[in-house]
Amino acid sequence: MSKDIDLKELEKKAWRSTLEDGIFEIYFGILHLNITIGVILDEILPSPYNLIVMFSIIGLGLMFFLFGKKFISEPRLGKVKFGRTRIVRKVKTIAVLTVNFLALLIIFLIGVLNPQLRLQLPKSLFDLIMGLLFFTLPLCFIAYFLQFRRLYIIAILLGLGFSLDELFKLLPIPDLVSSILAFGMISVIILSMGVVVFIRFLKKYPRPKDNQELEVKDG
Repeated sequence: MSKDIDLKELEKKAWRSTLEDGIFEIYFGILHLNITIGVILDEILPSPYNLIVMFSIIGLGLMFFLFGKKFISEPRLGKVKFGRTRIVRKVKTIAVLTVNFLALLIIFLIGVLNPQLRLQLPKSLFDLIMGLLFFTLPLCFIAYFLQFRRLYIIAILLGLGFSLDELFKLLPIPDLVSSILAFGMISVIILSMGVVVFIRFLKKYPRPKDNQELEVKDG
């Protein structure tokens, strides 16, 4: 019995350690910063050049995430193989993301085919609903499945982004400036969270001389 408890605690500790590197937050911060950059590029670059730059930034963020996990986190933590429970949680996470993407795609297509549907709601209320439905709620589910507490904060920040943009538009400043302030502020907060956690991770887990591999089975 005590052996089972020890294995469960070991598995939980190993899982949490994989989320302590801050790379996930930095990745999300880069993606959200891309929104701010996109707002600026719409004013200075014609299409499709602005889209090329934005997709390039997304690619750089993805490369940072993958290579960061491979060459920064893994050498310090060792390669961890989790059991069935963690695999199920990952599958549920993928399912939530898939459903969220399909729902967002359907609503987008409906909006394109019938733009009047969107006009039935005030833009501020529409943006708040969309932010909660397609950012906050899905990411909260993912945070629950992954047992990733900091993701709850990111979910709330991302969900409020478009509403914050509308709020800043009430100020006597150009709409472009209000959008840059709203999305840029959230991006900086998320990136700062990631950088702080990342630096703490590097101090807590110095790079060992030899890579280690850890296999944890939880059923």
